[in-house]
Amino acid sequence: MARERTITHGYRLAVGWEKIGRRPLTPENARDLRARGYTMVIAKRGLFDSREISLNQVAPPN
Repeated sequence: MARERTITHGYRLAVGWEKIGRRPLTPENARDLRARGYTMVIAKRGLFDSREISLNQVAPPN
């Protein structure tokens, strides 16, 4: 089973990239960050696996 991604940074148009509290990348956390104006996050899985992910692409729960 693959490890869960952890959000480390968020992007807002007015501010740019900023460090935010670490939290798992879940649909609930993505929805909360979108409501606060974030459009993208940097999410890590392990030491060398870091990706920029659009919050619009996180799958909603069924």
